[in-house]
Amino acid sequence: MCDYIRNLAIDSQLVIRPINDWIVTKSCAKIKIRFIEIGMLLRASSSYLNITDKLKVIESFFYELGETEPDYQGTYHRICEDISLKFAYDCIGLLINRFIINWDDKALKRTFELINRLSRLKERMDKVLLLNEPGSKEAHERDVRQFIQEVFLKKAISPDQRSLWLSLLFEMYPTQHARLLYLLYGPLQTSGGKYNGMIDWTILTQCGNYGHIPCPYSYFKELADIMVLIQSSRLFYWNENTMTRFFNELTNTPEPWCLENNAKLMFFLGHNWTVIILQAKLKADRIAEFSHMAYHLAQVSSQNSPEAEGSPESLSWFVKVMFEAIQILPAPSRRSHVISEVFKAWRENIQALSEEFDDPLEDDQEDTREDLRVAVINLASITHLLMEMILINKDSSSCYSSTAYIPRVKHEE
Repeated sequence: MCDYIRNLAIDSQLVIRPINDWIVTKSCAKIKIRFIEIGMLLRASSSYLNITDKLKVIESFFYELGETEPDYQGTYHRICEDISLKFAYDCIGLLINRFIINWDDKALKRTFELINRLSRLKERMDKVLLLNEPGSKEAHERDVRQFIQEVFLKKAISPDQRSLWLSLLFEMYPTQHARLLYLLYGPLQTSGGKYNGMIDWTILTQCGNYGHIPCPYSYFKELADIMVLIQSSRLFYWNENTMTRFFNELTNTPEPWCLENNAKLMFFLGHNWTVIILQAKLKADRIAEFSHMAYHLAQVSSQNSPEAEGSPESLSWFVKVMFEAIQILPAPSRRSHVISEVFKAWRENIQALSEEFDDPLEDDQEDTREDLRVAVINLASITHLLMEMILINKDSSSCYSSTAYIPRVKHEE
């Protein structure tokens, strides 16, 4: 069997062997199909083997790919001379995941342990998670991210399998969960308008005030989706405290994020996550942080971005979240105080925005500028009164019905 696998592996190299003009004559799609076919052929031809012998099939294939280069990246030199590592990892992942279809969790764990050893994955991850600061080894970070994504996470055939791979990665680094998730799903740097594969560790610490381009919603969708998956998985035991702690760790990786970006992540995490995070801040008596977070949540949700497909329309979602969050405070007077602080923060943020215009208006227009500032602050005060009437009301049905009077932003066709 090992000789048979060796011949298949050698044959697969001929398909992707870098030869002059090879890229012109062979499409990437055909190469991927070839690896899928090999994986299916290996699965069919080894169906009579036990798991131990099946793992030897994977081991034989890795040996034929060539040794990992531990001092730089996980370069499989026989297939990566002219094509990208990402594509090579993609092909490896396609083959392996066709081979292990329908394996149980115990067999998948043994598969992970084998690939971890053969690819020296732990050594490569140590270098970027334990031995160096975020962003100091950009090429190694990209290599680790691409290998894990292409071989394991993107090829998972179900949410349960993806959760299993993540749980095994988390077990390797029990104190680095937030940084590991950012490494795998955080935003990437751009060069010339295109992603270059390098992880951007600083972009979320920058605020999107006037004169600065806000972070797009796409930066947060994958992070939020994977957090929701982990929280709902049977392999993880996340309660409300775990959820809050992880959120706080992630939004301080590697430095504190801008509150606007915290709000965008919360928006994609959805109603339950958002309420839990806000209530944790109230429990800890972090009223100022709660208030500024509420302001940014309102702005983020009201934008009704086309990136947020299927999300509740902005203001009604915000009102429902706020109503449920403050129910943790039993006294109406306490709720009233919190709402007052929210709109105090609202006014402060609006004033800060008005002061950040790069080009001041002409002298004869200063009166107009001041009128605008006062009008916006008055609008916030009126909203304060309306929100107080809705949120302090003990009857939640009246809260929800009141949202019918809030103007809604229609989705563009």
